[in-house]
Amino acid sequence: MEAKKYNLEVSNHDFTVKSYWLDQVEDFNQTVDYPIVVICPGGGFTFHSAREEEPVALRFNSFGMHAVVLEYKLIDQETVYPTALQELAKTIDWINKQPASRHIDKKRIILAGFSAGGNLVATYNGIGTDEKLRQKYQIDHLTGEHAGIILGYPAIDLTVKGSFPNDDKVLHEISNDPTFWKAQDLLNKNSKPAFVWQTRTDELVNVINSLTYVEKMTQLGLEAEYHMFGSGIHGLVFGTYVTQKPGKDKYLNAWTSKWIELALNWLQMMKLLG
Repeated sequence: MEAKKYNLEVSNHDFTVKSYWLDQVEDFNQTVDYPIVVICPGGGFTFHSAREEEPVALRFNSFGMHAVVLEYKLIDQETVYPTALQELAKTIDWINKQPASRHIDKKRIILAGFSAGGNLVATYNGIGTDEKLRQKYQIDHLTGEHAGIILGYPAIDLTVKGSFPNDDKVLHEISNDPTFWKAQDLLNKNSKPAFVWQTRTDELVNVINSLTYVEKMTQLGLEAEYHMFGSGIHGLVFGTYVTQKPGKDKYLNAWTSKWIELALNWLQMMKLLG
């Protein structure tokens, strides 16, 4: 496996992606093109959670997938959107233009997002699959498309009271454009299949977020698998010692840790892996 950082640029904004490229397995006696996952970590649009970066990338590597972590735009002097959306589109374009020697199955690009990163992925699953919106937000010139998404405790509807961001100031720092406030409303018949999981007791992002998204996908006849676990805090990642904050047992949750194996099964069922 080769780990490498790249600096990319879109709309006069520089951003970083971290790649985890799989090596070929000599015992196979033939080359294999691997699926690839683009990981968008959470952090409330104020930082990128390292707990949702390399540990997640390496786990997907173990499934036989290349992995890329996108360090998308955060809150600063300019709003997060549409720049973050453009960065994700550029990352997919960059993957699509990788040489054949990288052995990427470019028809099986998966987007995985957690919390705020889940908002980005869920939003892209709508705008990125809508020709008119791609043109409106200036990503229509970028190539490649994703095949499915994985969402972990995603922020979907930014207007839900008592849920992230629960602050009009922060909401407008994320975007002044109401188009970006409700990711569920962006879904369309061309949106890609989704695997979604969250805990019922999530104290930061109300579980109505993921329920609303999956409900809209169901209404549109889109493929979706949803798991609502009965208990657990926000930001569990794996719920194991691998992503546990030192000394904080609340980040351990053996039951919710099963989501990653469920996601593996879903990827295989959707013929996006294996």
